[in-house]
Amino acid sequence: SKAVIDGMQLVEKKLFKSLAGHGFEIVDPTGHAFDPALHEAVTTAPAAQPEDDGRVAVCFQVGYVINGHVLRPARVVVTQWNGA
Repeated sequence: SKAVIDGMQLVEKKLFKSLAGHGFEIVDPTGHAFDPALHEAVTTAPAAQPEDDGRVAVCFQVGYVINGHVLRPARVVVTQWNGA
């Protein structure tokens, strides 16, 4: 079963490499600022510091972009500073 899993991972890697040559990109914004054009906020979480307000804490589902057009936004948790 390990050989099957390794084979599938190699196929996936080759597929994504081929698609990247045609402008396909994976969007994983963990730790970056929230961008509503590329990300879909699923929920919020409290920020530890004011500087973390509006940052992506967790990426539930990566997004996809091809040639600058969003195919699927990344589904994320965004931090929010409450001033406490």
